[in-house]
Amino acid sequence: MIARIDQAGPRVICVFLILLMAAVFVPMSQFRLIDGDEGTYLLDARLVMEGQMLFHDLYWPQMFLTPYIYGAWMKFVVGYSWYGARLLSALAAVALGLVLYRQVRYLTERQAWGVLAVVVFTFTSLEFGWLPLVKTFPFGTLMLFGAYAALSLSASPNRWFYSGCLLGLAIDIRLYVVFVVPVFLVQLYLDERHDFRKRMMEAARFAVGLTLALLPNQFFYLIDPETFVFNIIGSHATRSPWGFFGFVQQKIYVALHVLGINSADGVASLQFALLFLLSLASWVACVAARRRLPLSAMIFVTLALVGLIPTPTYTQYFSMTVPFVIVDAVVFVARIAAEGAPRGLRQLGSVTLAVYVLLSPLDLYRYTVSGRDLFYYEGSYQNWKISTVRAVGQAIDREITPERPAVIGFWPGYFVETRARILPKMENHFTIHFAPFMTPREVGKFNFMSYAELLKALERHAVDVVVLGNLLDMWAAERPWLKEQVVRNGYVRVATLGDTEIYKLPVGLR
Repeated sequence: MIARIDQAGPRVICVFLILLMAAVFVPMSQFRLIDGDEGTYLLDARLVMEGQMLFHDLYWPQMFLTPYIYGAWMKFVVGYSWYGARLLSALAAVALGLVLYRQVRYLTERQAWGVLAVVVFTFTSLEFGWLPLVKTFPFGTLMLFGAYAALSLSASPNRWFYSGCLLGLAIDIRLYVVFVVPVFLVQLYLDERHDFRKRMMEAARFAVGLTLALLPNQFFYLIDPETFVFNIIGSHATRSPWGFFGFVQQKIYVALHVLGINSADGVASLQFALLFLLSLASWVACVAARRRLPLSAMIFVTLALVGLIPTPTYTQYFSMTVPFVIVDAVVFVARIAAEGAPRGLRQLGSVTLAVYVLLSPLDLYRYTVSGRDLFYYEGSYQNWKISTVRAVGQAIDREITPERPAVIGFWPGYFVETRARILPKMENHFTIHFAPFMTPREVGKFNFMSYAELLKALERHAVDVVVLGNLLDMWAAERPWLKEQVVRNGYVRVATLGDTEIYKLPVGLR
């Protein structure tokens, strides 16, 4: 089998890999249960295309690039659509798989090992569960892995420039990738430690590429430095009672959880643990042979550690590390095979791969149907289907009028495909929950919605329609209280879809 794959034409291999990955990532993009953050990401992507500015008109807790990628795709290609936006994420995942194939093929000098890497990537639960979503993971991982793979373009004199550009774009998507920059600089030094002049030239190319990619941030920063810094850094210390880097016990729990030690996140933990153990063995072998650790290993370790910085920490953050750990694991297996692995070991490897792939459908079911262990999904998964959310949006459109399109909603995802306009300051579902922990000055300056301001909007009938639905069940006492306030101010329930209730103001009270 390996010999036949090596003999196949490169174009045939690429077509096969594209079809394989598309068969997994595209359906997942269409049927995967919605993650709560996607609603904010997609609505804000639409709003920036309509002229609003991140950070200054909208609270936005990430770097700037993601809404512009999805906003441009929806505006100019597919229209404002959940399904269309998710398709772009699937395409990014397929592109990432192709770059992974090229990198492993380059390192092993066998395209069969590149194919194996893509098969492992495609059927890894952390990847097909999180890359097809509208989040920072698909393009953030693609750009970061591209920055690493660009250094394999040994024939190009500009490889460090390309690497810097791609790394800068990854930082433009997810800020903590900046911690990987020193790893690239260490690699540059080790590559050119005997040639000072060349080292300086390559460092200059890398710095120019990185600077060019990061330059747009200056635009958002110079408008109002305090607002920019609060959005992408300061607000993360507000999102939990443990501050920016606290609740260490939870971080330790998640680190063990993703390795399947104290508990398991479905099949994802078992797969990640296997890849990690193979990679760890490859690192030990490097040290024993007095070879330096590969760049992929240094990036993996750095990313895994900085993924523990946000509080609280989630296993989904480790999805960005998977391509790097796959590289180390597959290259290690290829080296063992090249050295003449015994027949029993080869059979064990084949069985392990088969089990790895055959177990993955268990998580396909979890991500698309049951919602088990996916935070707020369990028990309410039907509310997090794209079809349900679109039905709620259509119901909202039936209740609004062109003259008064504003709606109070506590989750922005309902408004991605509608004619309705969510009440300003509620474009992010966390603004109203962060506000009690902020000073009045911060609430006003950074466009957060306070409970007092929300109650005033209900009392003066600023909108005709109010939607009580997704995310409110995260705060058990909040939904009944909000429902009481809505009814007290004259709103009447006109529709119920799943657990979502739509209230409307009678004509006589408008």
